[in-house]
Amino acid sequence: MKSLALLASWLWAGAAVAGQFPGASGLMPEAAAESRLEQAAGEPPAATPARGLRKGKVHVELWASDIQYANLAVKFGGGPFYVTLLSGFEPGRDSRFSFGLGVGGHLTLGHRFWLDGDVTGGGVQPVQKPLEGDGGNVLAQVRLMLGFQVLPRLALFAGPTYNAWFVWGQPDFDSITRMSVSQSEPKPDQRLQHWPGLQVGLHI
Repeated sequence: MKSLALLASWLWAGAAVAGQFPGASGLMPEAAAESRLEQAAGEPPAATPARGLRKGKVHVELWASDIQYANLAVKFGGGPFYVTLLSGFEPGRDSRFSFGLGVGGHLTLGHRFWLDGDVTGGGVQPVQKPLEGDGGNVLAQVRLMLGFQVLPRLALFAGPTYNAWFVWGQPDFDSITRMSVSQSEPKPDQRLQHWPGLQVGLHI
């Protein structure tokens, strides 16, 4: 239950911050007032320049990857840059959960296509007895996401990742991916694995 509480608190933090930044209309209060005055005078409101295909400043992503079946991220930022909080869960005998933080950029490619790229860092923990013992690990990822905008608030995305997982002490599992890895041992009690991966999901 301790591990589920940790994961729930991480997701709750993201949701709480998201509540402070609801999807914006793209008009600042001054601009909105000017628009109302123009409409009252019979003039059409000035067009607000689009900052990209995605609507709003807070977005949620759900996806599956080679590391975990179920992943959730909250992205903050309606312009070319964003900050993301992410977490994931892998069921099964060696069940585990992850959490991380990252920064990235957003690029509009066309009428319905966009590209996100970010760098994230975090950790992976077993569901049973997390954060115990003298060991630990760090998971770093570089991710690219090609998105197709189905609706203003819904898109499909897929893309490659490159992952590096550094473990020290006694790990609770030998690997966290379904892909083949390259591994080195800087010290007898340390392991470094790196590999290319994949992800597919929904952007809301």
